[in-house]
Amino acid sequence: QCYRCLQEAVVSTQSTGMKSLKEKFYSQNSSKVVMVPFSELENGPNKEKVFNCVLVSSVVPMGQTPFVCICLDAHDTCFAVNIYNIDTFKAPKLGDILTIPFPHRSIVDIVVAGEAYCFGLIRVDSPFQIMVNNRQLSNDVLAPLKLTTTAMT
Repeated sequence: QCYRCLQEAVVSTQSTGMKSLKEKFYSQNSSKVVMVPFSELENGPNKEKVFNCVLVSSVVPMGQTPFVCICLDAHDTCFAVNIYNIDTFKAPKLGDILTIPFPHRSIVDIVVAGEAYCFGLIRVDSPFQIMVNNRQLSNDVLAPLKLTTTAMT
C-alpha cells in the first residue's frame, strides 16, 4: 500500500515535472526530452531523457559527499542516487520526489562479507542538476568548502 502511494506521487508529478523541466532546463530543444522509467535508462549518460523517483531512504556520510539516496521509480525499481556537492542538512528528505534530467546510470556489482550485491546507481554531480518536488534547488544547498592543511616535516 505504501508503494502504491509512492507510485501515484511519482506518476502524478511526471506531467508537471516535464513542464517545469522544459521551462527551466531545456528551452531550446525541449521537444526531444522524454520522461522514462529507470529500466529504460542506458548505462552511461542518457541525453534527452529525464525520470522521476521518490526518496525512500538515505545515507548521511558524516559531512562528506556524496549524499546517497535510496529511491524508487513508478515501477517499484529500487536504485541509489549519489548527489555530490550538496549540504547534507539541506539535502532532499524522505518522501521527496526527485526529477533527474540527463541521468548518468551505472551498475554497482560488489561482494561484501561473501554476499553479492548488484544495484543501479545514478550519479548527480551538482544539486543544481536535479529538481526536488518540482522546484529547482537554491544556491544555499551547496556543500560548504573545507580547506585542510598538513604540516610538512
